[in-house]
Amino acid sequence: MSSEHLVGTSIPRFTFDTPTTPGNDFYALCAGTEPLCMIFLPGFDHPVTREYLTRYLKTLPRLRGVRLACVVRSAPRAVAEATQGKEFPFPIICDAPGVLYSYLGVEQARGLLSWSFSAQRIYKSARDAGYHYDRNAPQILPMTLIVGHEGKILFTHSGRSQTDLPEDCVAIRELAREVVHTKAADQRRTSHHCSDETLTLPDLIGWDDVDNDK
Repeated sequence: MSSEHLVGTSIPRFTFDTPTTPGNDFYALCAGTEPLCMIFLPGFDHPVTREYLTRYLKTLPRLRGVRLACVVRSAPRAVAEATQGKEFPFPIICDAPGVLYSYLGVEQARGLLSWSFSAQRIYKSARDAGYHYDRNAPQILPMTLIVGHEGKILFTHSGRSQTDLPEDCVAIRELAREVVHTKAADQRRTSHHCSDETLTLPDLIGWDDVDNDK
């Protein structure tokens, strides 16, 4: 599914693992009056991921009118070990095989195509701290979604560089406020059918094929 066609569609119901809790219901995460902002990041140990998770944690008290969840290309056990089993104040969705990334069309770029001045500063700090990386390896680009009830996608932005995503929770708050104001009328007029079936995260890979066979 190409990212430019995501708005107005619904992500199928599935279960996901966090570092501390397996089998969470995605539609339960989407429930409530406030929309959900989903930030797709590289692996948990990636310097860009660490930088932005730190920013979101520091500015979380300023988040209003929207909830936050971050998706990482890491296994729950690896994240739990890195954080010594501590709970995050917002969900960390662990998708090591990249099922959601593939389903939603999260992009990659090679080498300098994914770099920005901010990314260069982040990598320099990480390198000074002993982090090693391949400058020419493909890099996951971020994606930002605003999601409503039952997984309906209200807004999507595919990053053009590794740091093309909301810089902190204040930016997330303002983005959500704009999306809600501009989409509210369309959302009230539009109805959609959502399946009662709950999938596991890997099942999403075959969702389109199942629909096409009917």
